[in-house]
Amino acid sequence: MAVNKYRKGKIMKKHSRIKNLDKFLEKFLEPIGSVKLITPGAIKVGKGKGENLRVTYGREIYQGLGDILVGCKLNATSGNSNQEVFISTNKPEEIKNVLDGLNENN
Repeated sequence: MAVNKYRKGKIMKKHSRIKNLDKFLEKFLEPIGSVKLITPGAIKVGKGKGENLRVTYGREIYQGLGDILVGCKLNATSGNSNQEVFISTNKPEEIKNVLDGLNENN
């Protein structure tokens, strides 16, 4: 198997990640079998408070004219930093169920 310097498991490493996002992705999303690739986007500065990581479900992503489901988008916030996370999967409802279960516990 070829070693990819921009990838650790299913997580792309091109961009830096906000605080605690790596641990969250490795623990909760990477083990899901339908997840093929996790790509964190660029970090943006927002108006948040606190240091706790919060990940919410954004929307499903379709290719072309909306015919082919290719994944979903998540929004992660920690402190005043925001980051989009793109998940390549054919079953985004599994991702949504995991996030809903985590948000119920908090």
